[in-house]
Amino acid sequence: YGVKPTQIIDWLALMGDSSDNIPGVPSVGLKTAVQLLTEFGSLDNIYAHLEDIQRESLRIKLAENRELAYLSQKLVTLDCEVPLSVELDELRLIPWDSEKATVLLKDMEFNRLVTYARKLHTLLTDNSPAEQSLESVERKVNYTIVNDETTLKKAIEGLQSCGEFCFDLETDSLDTFSARIAGIAIAVNEGSAIYISVNHPDSKLGEKKVLEAIGPVFADPAIRKIGQNTKFDAMILRSHGVSVNGLFFDTMLASYLIDPSGTKHKLDVLAENWLDYRMIPIEEVIGKGKEQKLMTELPASEVYTYACEDADITLRLKGVLAPKIEENELTNLFYQIEMPLVEVLMEMEEQGVRLDLELLKALSEQLEHEIKKLQNQIYEAAGEEFNINSTQQLGPILFEKLQIHKEIGARKPPKTKTGHYSTSEQILERYARHPLPKKILDYRKLNKLKNTYVDAFPEMIHKQSGKIHTSYNQTVAATGRLSSSNPNLQNIPIRTEIGREMRRAFIPSQPGWKMVSADYSQIELRIMAHLSGDESMISSFEQDLDIHAATAAQIFEVPISEITEDYRRKAKEINFGIIYGMSKYGLANRLEITVEEAERFIMEYFATYPKIQDFMRETITFASMHGYVKTMMNRRRYLPEIHSSNRQLREFAERTSINTPIQGSAADLIKMAMVQIHQEMKEKELKSKMLLQVHDELVFESPVDEIEQLSAIVKKRMEGAIHLRVPLKVEIGTGNNWLEAH
Repeated sequence: YGVKPTQIIDWLALMGDSSDNIPGVPSVGLKTAVQLLTEFGSLDNIYAHLEDIQRESLRIKLAENRELAYLSQKLVTLDCEVPLSVELDELRLIPWDSEKATVLLKDMEFNRLVTYARKLHTLLTDNSPAEQSLESVERKVNYTIVNDETTLKKAIEGLQSCGEFCFDLETDSLDTFSARIAGIAIAVNEGSAIYISVNHPDSKLGEKKVLEAIGPVFADPAIRKIGQNTKFDAMILRSHGVSVNGLFFDTMLASYLIDPSGTKHKLDVLAENWLDYRMIPIEEVIGKGKEQKLMTELPASEVYTYACEDADITLRLKGVLAPKIEENELTNLFYQIEMPLVEVLMEMEEQGVRLDLELLKALSEQLEHEIKKLQNQIYEAAGEEFNINSTQQLGPILFEKLQIHKEIGARKPPKTKTGHYSTSEQILERYARHPLPKKILDYRKLNKLKNTYVDAFPEMIHKQSGKIHTSYNQTVAATGRLSSSNPNLQNIPIRTEIGREMRRAFIPSQPGWKMVSADYSQIELRIMAHLSGDESMISSFEQDLDIHAATAAQIFEVPISEITEDYRRKAKEINFGIIYGMSKYGLANRLEITVEEAERFIMEYFATYPKIQDFMRETITFASMHGYVKTMMNRRRYLPEIHSSNRQLREFAERTSINTPIQGSAADLIKMAMVQIHQEMKEKELKSKMLLQVHDELVFESPVDEIEQLSAIVKKRMEGAIHLRVPLKVEIGTGNNWLEAH
């Protein structure tokens, strides 16, 4: 600071310290205080020689604020005579409970602090010398490059007898069809890894030689394979002619099963969370922005440490996560369902689906016509042309110019923080009794259908295959359901006629083949009947009654033969509303009835199916006690919000606790069926292919002479995947396209 330690008190007294409310002498800052103390040595000496200070303004300030200076000196001086009730040794830093501290810090998401605390704890408990830095407490590793025939041969021999190994590919693209392999990192033991150079500028072996040598090792199902996001790496190897069998442990999948509510299952995040290890960022290897290079453009010598670390850390994670899988009773779910499903999804993604481009073109033109028609109707109703997609323009027209809320006897919505009316789907549905908001909602749906699906799908057709290839994600939905992306084939709207026509565009890839669709009937309600044990609902399914009509007959006390479509619709809303934890307000909104009527319907529903209400109460109680709920296959979903003081968060957690065991069990069920169907199709060497999984439906393409055999396999496996108190029912259809089959 420019002063001696003995002068710090006077230095602070002169310039003050705003953080501790020390006033100091006005206009005396750090530099001036240093100059004064350099010249006079102390505060006392400054005031003893005030007349020697040449700068008049400073001399006057010091004279006028003498009391303030000495008050400041007193305030910053430590009182060394304060009596203490502890001895110095009692203040010595001692090791803490590392496990409890780690749990707390991870719960608070202080991941970097976990690493720091662990290393500091190691220093304390090892009685390490004080000068040893935290950063020096690091693991030692042995990473090497394989780039000649001798070391490659030795590496292959080691892999053939190792029993299991972890692998990770470095590529120049994320496209599993066209990506080139830069190199393959392999780890057999923790702390050690090799990097087989394949397509680097300094590669000496060549791709063909490497893949021919290592192919039999990857193809051997007796040698277990470990990886992070194994589906991606295995698909790239398969696209290069290398079969991958024996996929045993995927750390991304394991992390997801252990904490399905977590959104980050990437390797670097897992390394920090579970190993307190910070990995080399990829930007340090390939750069970023305009300077970013492809892995295949870099020499292996610049990549191998990063690549080996990926394989090594993945192997270390397997050692941590595998016991957690057992501890959480997830062994069967992980090893018998999720891991075998990886191979099923790989083949589905590789197969892809063919589209009828002429039909899509015609649909696009039809949608364009419908959208323009709706647009003109909206302009006419509004009395002017405006940007329908602009909230700033739409809001004032609806609620100020037309005042639609008054026409339907409702209140005007409040403005958002930006000062505009919200015109979200939720808000517009609230005013949908007025024809204009309904037209705007229809306009938006048609626009989304056209832009997101009809016009987008042809652009996504892969040049090599002539098909679209969706990616199925196992680690996204907290309920365990698969999700689909690039493109999303699970959200194609099917409630409208034109939306259903989209399915007509999905056709078999070979002439003379047919599409086959297999759909679970009322699977979630059947699982609800099983879990609750409600005799009335079980009886309805055993008699193969229309469950919605049966529910309507009970609630409205009308013979089932006299149930109208309106009664059935209301019962259906209640059936599914109960599963999703819908409140009386939500039901009233969906059925366009009063809250009192909705409440009466719900009460009558629980009177009809009393054990369903018991099941819901017991499930919420279990969630409150344990902090999670689970499916029939022990898939867990953690619900920390169940104890929230925020009513909305708590009620959300309660609804989720009811829905998850049902929806999650349905997800587990269809995954089990997919694995079993895939295995039997392989055993019987069918030409038929599984193409799509959309919620409770599986879609296949099949030669005509295999349809009967395929249908029998699918029905048997889907209906027999798990035993319930009620029969499972699968409806199978065939056709020239997905719509006809469904």
